[in-house]
Amino acid sequence: MKNMKRYGITDNPVLSLLILFYAGPQPSHGEEDRIVIFGEYPVVIEIEEDAFEGEESDAVPSLIDYSGGSVYSEKALIEAVHFLNANVYGYTFLYKPGSTLMKTQEVFELDLRGEIGIENLSVIGEGVRNNIYRVKLEFMISPSLSKWLNVFQSANIRLTESEGNSEFYTGWEGRSDAYREALRNLVLISARRKLSSKPMMIKGDILLKGTPQFSVGAGRHYCKLKGYVNFVEVVTYD
Repeated sequence: MKNMKRYGITDNPVLSLLILFYAGPQPSHGEEDRIVIFGEYPVVIEIEEDAFEGEESDAVPSLIDYSGGSVYSEKALIEAVHFLNANVYGYTFLYKPGSTLMKTQEVFELDLRGEIGIENLSVIGEGVRNNIYRVKLEFMISPSLSKWLNVFQSANIRLTESEGNSEFYTGWEGRSDAYREALRNLVLISARRKLSSKPMMIKGDILLKGTPQFSVGAGRHYCKLKGYVNFVEVVTYD
């Protein structure tokens, strides 16, 4: 539960939500000065972790650490807070394409730039539908933060859309793998638009726009998202 304490969430999910609701009714605000994000997690019991023992596993750790929550409401809140951090602070990333000739594997590393204090969040909706618990968070944008966000909404950095997918048998956490791939593809799409030659290495920032859209079909998780990509350092073969 140490990860939950980092978010300021108690072991009691009902008490956690009451704490977040304590601020009382929130006044209405325009879309330009707030960010609203959703998080989800199934209420039904999932298949045990060893159900697919012997299956090939992904060595890359999950981008969203649902293990920090003991019940579905906490896990949904973890997802929502992660997406909110990605909307407010975004990620730093390192991308290196793989090479058959050089016998090197592709590298795509992501790290959140920062985390929002739980005291700055408001739960404005929550409930269960079709066995899925959904929580809705609101975050008010400060003037200083608005300046940071405006950098990514300049004419030089275009809002881009991308998709990713992953194996469905990995469970709900497989959504995180689809989300990671969508972020990777966001970088690749932006690289094709901005670079005239293949990169050896790219470092930069990603700012998520809104809540990613998830779906399931043909035995796979699918993720569609929008975001901004800012290249800070690029090394090409030229």
